[in-house]
Amino acid sequence: MCKNLCFVILSSLLLISCTKSETSSSLSSGKKVIMGIVAETDFNDKGYFQSAFDGAMKVRDEFGIKLIKKVLTPYPIKGKENMTEDEALTKDIYDLQKEGANFIWMIGTRYSDLSIRFSYENPSIFYGIIDSFDYSASEIRVPKNSLGVRFRSQEGAFLAGYVAAKMSRRNKIGFLSGPKVEYVENFLVGFKAGAFYANPRAIVIAKRLFNIFDKSASKLVAKHMYVDDGVDVIFPVAGFASIGVFDAVKELGTGRYVIGINQDQSYLAAQNVITSVIKDIGKVIYNLSSYAIKNKRFEGGHVIEQGIKEGVIDIVKDPNIIGDKLVDDLVKLQNNIIEKKVIVPSTKYEFDLFKSKL
Repeated sequence: MCKNLCFVILSSLLLISCTKSETSSSLSSGKKVIMGIVAETDFNDKGYFQSAFDGAMKVRDEFGIKLIKKVLTPYPIKGKENMTEDEALTKDIYDLQKEGANFIWMIGTRYSDLSIRFSYENPSIFYGIIDSFDYSASEIRVPKNSLGVRFRSQEGAFLAGYVAAKMSRRNKIGFLSGPKVEYVENFLVGFKAGAFYANPRAIVIAKRLFNIFDKSASKLVAKHMYVDDGVDVIFPVAGFASIGVFDAVKELGTGRYVIGINQDQSYLAAQNVITSVIKDIGKVIYNLSSYAIKNKRFEGGHVIEQGIKEGVIDIVKDPNIIGDKLVDDLVKLQNNIIEKKVIVPSTKYEFDLFKSKL
């Protein structure tokens, strides 16, 4: 998406930055914090974006700051068909800044390179990016007024795969995602690894959607996976479209199950949700924002990782649904992951190594 298109611009900005003094990461005591939050879709997706917005709302309520939310203008923009996607993204962020936002959270990988560019262009504004790219192996230097957050999503997916394989009666479980991006692949690899760890005979059937906003398509694909492919558990990582899986499983009834994502989603299909992977984006936004506001200091200039150890990735453990033994197994697995007795793979190569050592 933005990554290749922005590289030349970013490289130029990096050369310019070398001739300038370092950007201060201090929050001015006399300047009011106005927080902005921008996402590619509405915040009521009952998962990823809602979690982020809930965290920002908690900051707003606790510190009495102004919060401005922005949903991306649908692209292509009517009447401005010649505008590139990057230009459309840029315009929306400019609009936030024009409204006075000086502490902006960008939700989603597509903003990663843009956040670096904006940080160099606006050293007095602070930018946080959720699901940032990993810049450790590149020449791109993260400026001090920018902070990237990455998640070890494979850890939560590993637990989900473990539960799915243990609960499946057919030894066939499903994974439904949107287009191929890095963090979704981390989920898929983690899910496969967890399933293999629980039951080497378990088969994982993975399918993709073209559009993460099309819950009707998601519902159709999910029904096909349940009925024709014969899976009895699906783990959807497909953004807003994930809701379609819950609609499908409710219609099909008992014997088919779904695993929630980002929040406890048991309320979406009470009889069919066996667990939910918690990726607490709201907690991250709250913790980092409140620290900056309390200490009048923004700890930017790098990309941080969050996972089970940091209390950000978790899984719902309801003994009434999955049983006491499986709950105990999950607790032990989480401790083993924290203590690095179990190293969860995040790439296909790592997964192959993982399987060879079991």
